[in-house]
Amino acid sequence: MDFLARREHSFFELKHKLESKFPEADSSIIENVINILCSENLQSDARFTESYVYWKKKRGFGYLNIRANLNTKHIEDSIIDSYLFVDDDWHEIANNLVGKRISQLGAINFDSRDYRRLVRFLQARGFKDSEICIAVRNRLGSGLLTSY
Repeated sequence: MDFLARREHSFFELKHKLESKFPEADSSIIENVINILCSENLQSDARFTESYVYWKKKRGFGYLNIRANLNTKHIEDSIIDSYLFVDDDWHEIANNLVGKRISQLGAINFDSRDYRRLVRFLQARGFKDSEICIAVRNRLGSGLLTSY
């Protein structure tokens, strides 16, 4: 309960934390305890996914990054999809990130070192190349005719 009082946890995360905190405990007992928490709606992978997606979106991450992180936490794809695509504001998030980076870097020319760094930054954040191209094109003008 102490873990869940601080933030939502996935079933896998909670099981892993409890197994590391209580190494002498049998794995089946830990699973039974977590299943009881699930039945009482104290632990929910769906609620965890919803809060995780909201948090990562606010920090400017794309859905490829968020999906990969949720997969490492053993969240089912159906749950991920139900919260990842609630509102399709990925272009807006990418546009905001590009705007922040351009304001920090100053003027950026196509195929410059700063442009390549910006593209790599957006790719690392989990945005598709098409979204990156649109976001950069919106901020730098329509002079960008090719993809990277």
